[in-house]
Amino acid sequence: MSGDTRSIVLDWSAAFDRHDVETFADYMDENCVFTNVGTGQRIEGRAAARQDFVDLLAAWGDLRLEVTDVLVDGDAFTKQWAMTGVHTGDMPGLPATHRPFRIVGAGIGRIRGGKIVELTEYWNLASFLVQVGALPAPRTEPAPEVAVGVGG
Repeated sequence: MSGDTRSIVLDWSAAFDRHDVETFADYMDENCVFTNVGTGQRIEGRAAARQDFVDLLAAWGDLRLEVTDVLVDGDAFTKQWAMTGVHTGDMPGLPATHRPFRIVGAGIGRIRGGKIVELTEYWNLASFLVQVGALPAPRTEPAPEVAVGVGG
């Protein structure tokens, strides 16, 4: 797997979208470090990244990934994405709800020798939990009325 940084990011993301576990894992360096800010997990190594993807596919059915933007500077990249799916599998402390979700996020990473060596993904776990019914939707309070004085 070689190529320019942008092509690698897009090809790796396409493997994710089609649930191609082996190709997805092949894009990861043997000693990669993946930080998932949404869940607070830090995963080290290709085998662990592969297993994390397998676990994600088991918990989130109909998983789709759309890359909405990619910025590249040498071996560094940033990618914005939207992910949709259905919460079909149990997660720690959260039984499957079978509800659909859509989350947006961004990843920042670095590629060396055609492989992803570092990746940090940012997304809002609370948004996912609200959509699948694990958290109540935030209440929106009406704005307080403001008295307007006349005269003076």
